[in-house]
Amino acid sequence: MTHSRTILAAAVVLALTACSDSSDNISMAPPAPAPPAPAPEPEPEPDTVSVGMEVFRFETFGNQGFWTDAMRLPQGIAGAGVTPLDALALGLSVNVEALSSGTAEALLDALDQIEAGTAANETVLGDPAVTLALINEGAVIGVVPFDANGDRKPLGSDSEFMNAALDLGAGERIGVSCALCHSVTDNSVVPAGLVGPGSVGAQIDGFIPEGLDVGAIFAASENPLAYLPFLQLSFDVLDGASLGRGDFPGIDSADTVEQQTAAAREYLTGMSAAGMRHYPKTSFDATPDGIGNATYIAPFFRTDLAAPWGSSGAFEELEDFNNLVYTVALDPTSLLTESGRALLNVLAGPVGDEIAERYEDVLRATGVIPEGMAASDVIPFVEVADDTIAAGSPEGPVGRRVDEDRLLALNAYTDQLPSPAAPEDLDPEEVARGEEIFTTARADGGANCTACHTADPEMPVSEAIRPVEQLYTPYDDDLLVLLERSAITEGLSDVQTTLAGPRPDYDLALVVLDASLRGEPRGFAQPLLLGLDDKDEFLHNGSVVAPGVSSPSAAESLDWLLDPARGDDAPHAFYFPRVGEPDDMDGRAALVTYLRSRSAP
Repeated sequence: MTHSRTILAAAVVLALTACSDSSDNISMAPPAPAPPAPAPEPEPEPDTVSVGMEVFRFETFGNQGFWTDAMRLPQGIAGAGVTPLDALALGLSVNVEALSSGTAEALLDALDQIEAGTAANETVLGDPAVTLALINEGAVIGVVPFDANGDRKPLGSDSEFMNAALDLGAGERIGVSCALCHSVTDNSVVPAGLVGPGSVGAQIDGFIPEGLDVGAIFAASENPLAYLPFLQLSFDVLDGASLGRGDFPGIDSADTVEQQTAAAREYLTGMSAAGMRHYPKTSFDATPDGIGNATYIAPFFRTDLAAPWGSSGAFEELEDFNNLVYTVALDPTSLLTESGRALLNVLAGPVGDEIAERYEDVLRATGVIPEGMAASDVIPFVEVADDTIAAGSPEGPVGRRVDEDRLLALNAYTDQLPSPAAPEDLDPEEVARGEEIFTTARADGGANCTACHTADPEMPVSEAIRPVEQLYTPYDDDLLVLLERSAITEGLSDVQTTLAGPRPDYDLALVVLDASLRGEPRGFAQPLLLGLDDKDEFLHNGSVVAPGVSSPSAAESLDWLLDPARGDDAPHAFYFPRVGEPDDMDGRAALVTYLRSRSAP
């Protein structure tokens, strides 16, 4: 803990020094006449990357209205008494460079107390008021506080910071930025894994916050039903049918609001009889289809190398995908606009219409839309620059688009973020042998991975969508067609799912939203094979994880991904060696080592 205290102290000193008057000398001589003031030079324009960093870390485009007035997330955090220890256990992280001197000193004292033997929950780390203070200082990564005038509050480390508590009653709010799901820290003060997956240190952007429990964070809000389109529903128009990863029955519209709220929390935090989370950790659901299909959070480094966007590849351009996140995933009330309802209808027909009707009903029942008011008088919350876009277009699926310059600045920032460096202890000879296996054709004894994946980690991935039946061979064996959408809208695939094989939930991300929206096959986009050593689950739904290991390493889970023991019918059944061939554990280990080495600075 002494090392952590030193690092934190140094960070605070630097922050305070940057904000203080550096002149300590006092002269008794009379001051010399002041020279004429030079003409002020114009302020330099901020560079695009710097603007992009601000967007990434702090931009909400007004979604603080949704998270505070609809979801009531800060009220839920306060009411539940969430402590800093609880926050770290949820996977939230704290940026030490945003702390005020008072809060930093309190954390230093807590570290000293813990080092001396005091239980962590008996220090300020066990005090719920400190969680609210961290949020108020903008130190909880991805959680952005705003004052009653709608202006973003200064960071605790800023000279303008006023040491006052977060005052929700006075109209202060919190919103959510990209950084919540795409940033970590350098682990310099409290490393990830010491308390939970969250950490305390200097913020690092673009990396996946492994173990972030998005479902539990949403469930902590007072009104999780405000996120209804992204929850798993039981559909009336489908005679009660529900689609998800496990045995969750879906949220029933016939239940009371209280019962539906309890069901929402069970979906967001509960497990199936087989021990699978309905809404897995390190996952986020960006598809407003009432299906339980949260997918693994994608990294946001070197975005210049990745395309198309979304695991289904529905978006060709990064700025279009980011606009969807801002205008729908971080404020789903946009779905109740005329264009939003049209999108739901096009995507899912009567199921989409049911989602819209039920969503408005629960927003009224929970007071988000007050009695006697039209929905359009209250929602949506997100502020847009253009609300005239045709519904369903990639530029704005719900007819809305946020500021274009800020979207492009965000691209510029994430394009240049480096991927994690390769582990330092990898054997160079193993890496070289693994690379040879990766790039060599099957006929010549290799794994032929480059048939799909880019050989050079610093080259862009192929934009081709891999058809789902290639990646999951049982897919066509037992299809359940929910809506013959292709007969209604030319070019769109049917709304359908498979009931076949060992992992029928593999295709859940494709049931409604897929690349057929832009004329491409129904399937999955190719991921960046970078920073793999930071992961312990693989494939878009995190379904491949080393069996029988409580805390698997990346190497163990990658080995299982490539092990023919998973079987011919498993998702991504591309192994080394192939099923039925003599085992080559040494070769597979070399291939795993090479995959762990891939990096792009």
